[in-house]
Amino acid sequence: MLKNENNFLAVHLYGDDAKSGNEPLAKLQLSYNATYADLVDAMPKSMRNLYRYFSIARRPLHFDKDGTTLLSAVYRARCATTNFFRLPLCIAAHERAHYGSSGHILRNDLPIVDMRDVYRKFSSKCRSSLMNVRGNLDKNQTFMFEALSFTFPSNCTDYDARVDIDYIMSQDLDLFNLQECVCLFQIKYHDKSAKLKDMPMVSFNGERNARLYNWVQPSSYWFCYKTQHARLIAIGGMHAFVRHIYIIPSLLNLPSDLFIQNASRNPLYNRNTPLPCQCLKVREHDKKDFPHIAYHATSIITIESILMDGLVMPDTVVSSGLRICPPINHISRGTTAFGIKDFSNAIFVTPSIHYCSDPGYAVSFTHEDKRFIAVLECSIKEKSFRSLPSMVLTYVPHSDDNIKEIEWRLTNPADIEIISVLFIPIVSLITAANPGRPKKSGANPNSVT
Repeated sequence: MLKNENNFLAVHLYGDDAKSGNEPLAKLQLSYNATYADLVDAMPKSMRNLYRYFSIARRPLHFDKDGTTLLSAVYRARCATTNFFRLPLCIAAHERAHYGSSGHILRNDLPIVDMRDVYRKFSSKCRSSLMNVRGNLDKNQTFMFEALSFTFPSNCTDYDARVDIDYIMSQDLDLFNLQECVCLFQIKYHDKSAKLKDMPMVSFNGERNARLYNWVQPSSYWFCYKTQHARLIAIGGMHAFVRHIYIIPSLLNLPSDLFIQNASRNPLYNRNTPLPCQCLKVREHDKKDFPHIAYHATSIITIESILMDGLVMPDTVVSSGLRICPPINHISRGTTAFGIKDFSNAIFVTPSIHYCSDPGYAVSFTHEDKRFIAVLECSIKEKSFRSLPSMVLTYVPHSDDNIKEIEWRLTNPADIEIISVLFIPIVSLITAANPGRPKKSGANPNSVT
């Protein structure tokens, strides 16, 4: 069913720590230009006077001006620089200000779009047509405009409704500087009296990886939904199909502004250091402020979330709504090790690519009959970590390893930048044996209590 008025912005509020559980404290529906006051007013009365501060992936949201929108505050705070949002927005609510001294740097807001200029250029390039949607029809109705398809569900209107559509099919749209935009369109009722009870599904044929986004006028932001991402939100406004880029087909695809594309437009390039691999470059290395290089093994299914939110501390709720917990084969929360209370409440990296690639950390995946592991190449601030000995008892050191300082423990996510994702081949044939992941049993038991 249709949402009331223009409250298309779904927001889920979470507690900051694990004690508050993994489910949202509240689910809100806001207008896309909602401000801090709108966010607070929409909260249940039981929460309204209790929670006055907010963060995304433990990066505090700043509402510097009265008119600052929630989307603007999230864009400025979050790790990724993308102007695409996937709803619901999952943010944490706090009773007091938190993480203000963490060192995260707010980026500048994106400029407001000149709407008159946009619509003038759009009108000069677009093609126009009309959809006659029949009322009380007990079957779906589909309309095609080149590769653009609209499917209206059965009985979506009580009376015949005419809907105007204007669209542009182009790989080189310059209206919004949207990389990989394959189609831009707007639809509106031909008659003011027309009304739909349900919205159509929209698809773009021939582009399996094109996502439907909705423009937040007059900002530079676009949003889609995590679920029902192919359903039009309303009749009216501007919409776009934007192609996500296949990094590893069927396993990983990303918005094009989450990484640096090379001249060949191939997102991956071959590298021989620190090991032969394929590399996805995320950002340039800031050698002055983040001089050290370290590695963090991960699963391919978590890469998009990590690029969006950065590496985070345990119990953090990330922008997907998932609360991050240490793997079950790692030292459990609350355990003291190496004289450090709650030892696993930290982020761990290593200067050794070999140690990082150990099955105790790395999670392999298969692509084109070869097995790979995904490793984050990170740059680290000076004096931001504590060096520790190996905690994988089965690990066999390499000649260039310093086994006594092979684990680096950090407690501030702002001290880490992800500069690349490395895909390292480990097995050539899909039928090769997949070694089990040995339990990360920790260091000397005498060091763990």
